[in-house]
Amino acid sequence: MAKIVIAGKSECPYYARAELLGDKLARNLPNFQLHKIVQQPDDWENWLKNTCNERGWQHMKSPIVWRELVDRGGKGVLIGGANEFQEYAFGYYGIQSDQVSNDMNLISKENRQYKIDIVKEEAEFKARSSPIHVCITCATSPVCYAIINSIGQGDVFGKHTEIALHLLDTNDKLEELEGLKMEAEDLAHGLLREVSVTSNTKDAFKNCSAIVLLDDLIQNPEEDKSAWIKRNSSHFSAYAKVINDAALKNVKVLLTGNGPVNMNTYMMIQNAPNVPRQNFVGLSRRIENNAKAVVAERLKVNTSGVVDLIVWGNVNGEHYVDLTRSRVHGYDGAIWGPPSFSLPAPEMVWDKPWMEKDYIELVKTRHEKMTENLKHTPSMSAGGAITSMLEHWWMGSPAGQMFSLAVCSEGWYNIPDGMVFSFPVTMVSKGYWNVVQDIDLSEEMKTAISATLQDIQSEKDVLFPPPTPPPTESKVTIIDPKDEEEQQEKSEKTESSEGEKQDDSEGSTNVKSKRREN
Repeated sequence: MAKIVIAGKSECPYYARAELLGDKLARNLPNFQLHKIVQQPDDWENWLKNTCNERGWQHMKSPIVWRELVDRGGKGVLIGGANEFQEYAFGYYGIQSDQVSNDMNLISKENRQYKIDIVKEEAEFKARSSPIHVCITCATSPVCYAIINSIGQGDVFGKHTEIALHLLDTNDKLEELEGLKMEAEDLAHGLLREVSVTSNTKDAFKNCSAIVLLDDLIQNPEEDKSAWIKRNSSHFSAYAKVINDAALKNVKVLLTGNGPVNMNTYMMIQNAPNVPRQNFVGLSRRIENNAKAVVAERLKVNTSGVVDLIVWGNVNGEHYVDLTRSRVHGYDGAIWGPPSFSLPAPEMVWDKPWMEKDYIELVKTRHEKMTENLKHTPSMSAGGAITSMLEHWWMGSPAGQMFSLAVCSEGWYNIPDGMVFSFPVTMVSKGYWNVVQDIDLSEEMKTAISATLQDIQSEKDVLFPPPTPPPTESKVTIIDPKDEEEQQEKSEKTESSEGEKQDDSEGSTNVKSKRREN
């Protein structure tokens, strides 16, 4: 079965003739299928050029008519313009167009007005919708696949917030992005108003209210850490400059992945002066959730029942997992209480050697163990950490609970101002985070936090080497050879005169002694 497609400018009288002829064929032939495409005069040339380039045709006028095989698919067969379509209709079906020029002109005017009304109606409908623009970079990552559904159904930005989703990746991933776009649209979420794909960062970040950076620059085997940090810095600094110019000034940016998240966040802050520095944050929650899961396994409770566990320091580098203030809900012990009742986690574990050694090792190796078992990098847990973090940042976190987040320091806990460091935070106020500042640190904790700070500083020194101290000054006296000879003669004369004086003094001493003997 074939389908005839007629496309043209809304004001074109020849399109009107072809359209009416197509309608006549559709009314009189039982298996004739017709599809019409009407474009405004300003849009026609670009649309025609793109269509012909895509299908390999040569056509310059309005209308354009082609034939498609409905059952078999394919790019279609070009018929031509209005005259060629009339010949086609007469040759195949013996039907001619009997429209005169005046009728064609009237119909073309009606077509144009109808198209103007349709465009106006669509614009009014879109004006009633004001979606927020959300961008996800490295969108072909499995992590992105894990978070799109949560965003679309309103779990992240609210049940009444419409989303225009921008998916960004490299040119060679555009075809895969198109497939991801189709699948996102097939979710049929009412809040997902638009899905666009691009490889252009400016288009991706334009008017965005939230940006999730999933980029993970893997360290090559032959690449040392310094080169890897510099490569990350260059990559994320370029992102920051585009965000600074294209995104909204209150955009919220979340950095994730397995790279130097703290340093990448720091570099983005430095290169986006128009965006408040508190709007750039690094994800600590994946490690926080890993640590909670280890405690939950030990105490045989649900992972969500472990709260107030803190990750201090460098997210993917040297960090300190703090259990001292953590609490456990739902523990099956001697003391019971309502769902809000909790017990101190360290007291429930009651195994200090395990907490000081085995626990730390289990947290460090948990991600590697999951990767080994799955045969690929975990994406579901990473996606869950991202969506829960965004939800708390956007909608507010549960009252009375602390979470971990890598943010720009303002001198809290003696961390230098401007240093990106993972702190305990609350996000009770929607859209804002606040560092918990009343935690008493033991000497052991201070030592551990100091070690994490040194690790971050070592990464910063790669990009901003400390100044080299000047060499120690030493005075050098240059003596003329003549002056040196004169000086030597003077010293010799002085030595000889001193010798004579010594002899005279010895002689006088001998005389005095002889006189005493007499």
